[in-house]
Amino acid sequence: MHSLRSLSVVLSLFAAPVLAETPKPAPQAQTSEAERPRCEHGVQKTLCARCNPKLAPVFKAKKDWCPEHARPESQCVLCNPELAEKGVK
Repeated sequence: MHSLRSLSVVLSLFAAPVLAETPKPAPQAQTSEAERPRCEHGVQKTLCARCNPKLAPVFKAKKDWCPEHARPESQCVLCNPELAEKGVK
């Protein structure tokens, strides 16, 4: 009986620090695309070439430009009507 008590004391000494630790908060997940602020064109505010014309050369360099509508092809709802389902205007 004495050895059982000793064993439980020893185990509690090892388990106590583990049980006493407070769990660390999980790292915050990055904001999903749906949660990011959108401009009046329905595009993520920081990526809208119509709101931020200085972005046009970046999109052009990436070969993502619709010259007919003067906006990135990836944001051109006129050429890509399926973008309207995502809220792009």
